[in-house]
Amino acid sequence: MSYFSVKGRVAAIVFRLSPTRNGLIALFALAAISACASNKPSVEPSTAVRALPPDTAPPAPPVGPMSAAFTSAFTDADSRARAIVFRNECALNVQRLRAAGSFGAAATAPKVIFCERTSDGVPVGGVFDIDSAFTKVRRLTAIRLDGARPRYTDAIDTARLAAEAKLSRDVMKDVTPSQKKLSRTFTVVSLTQKDGTIEAWVMPWPTKARTVIMGGDIAMTRDANGALKRIVDHTASWKTITVAATGAVKLPSAEREIASVADLAAARSLADVGRQVWVITGTVQSTLVPGLDESTGARVRWEHSKILP
Repeated sequence: MSYFSVKGRVAAIVFRLSPTRNGLIALFALAAISACASNKPSVEPSTAVRALPPDTAPPAPPVGPMSAAFTSAFTDADSRARAIVFRNECALNVQRLRAAGSFGAAATAPKVIFCERTSDGVPVGGVFDIDSAFTKVRRLTAIRLDGARPRYTDAIDTARLAAEAKLSRDVMKDVTPSQKKLSRTFTVVSLTQKDGTIEAWVMPWPTKARTVIMGGDIAMTRDANGALKRIVDHTASWKTITVAATGAVKLPSAEREIASVADLAAARSLADVGRQVWVITGTVQSTLVPGLDESTGARVRWEHSKILP
């Protein structure tokens, strides 16, 4: 995943339409390629989510096993959500390290931020420059983000980094006009799948404290001719949720069965700060509970139960 810069600023940025001129102003704020679609605050009302006391009984046990199709689809969505949450958090960390001089003097250090994990799970972050055509990566520097943060010297696929950055840039250009009309703030995060396909995810970005946004995500890739192709569009389901300060949280999803990537990313972000989270679609209730997820090594795992008619 990569982030790019505009007008010489660091890539972990927000794009905000200036109220005084037509150009885009790059602001340091978010941990992804981001766009504030309007300089006016959104008029969309937030919805208070039900907060449960910490000792609330767990959900009802599963009613019959979940289907293989459900398990596969949910795992795919959750994998993308986990990757997006990691990259957003990682980019903030790399931005701070860059400002502190970890990649050389901040004034002259490369401006594009990237984050990824190695095949054995080591988090790696770094910076690079890229040409105006988004084809050539230059001055690439990376460090391990564990331990004493030593330099990372293994090979990195620079062609992939360039392709991810270019797709993110193109998708942001494509969606900004429509998101501006809706007064929505968002990030664009590129992910490379195991088969080599690169996806750019347009993810809602909450701007108010103690809020999350359910739904609203869009995903794009390129077709055989290199044109943008929309593969996911949850634009209509965007909903701002106000989360209570304490207690377990139930997050209502607009989806019938499989929660969206944005839904699961919101849940993962809350779980990362110690909240118990339930995501509820029309037919399934999913809960993040303590325990080893053997497939990912995570310290929390999902449990699902069907919602009876």
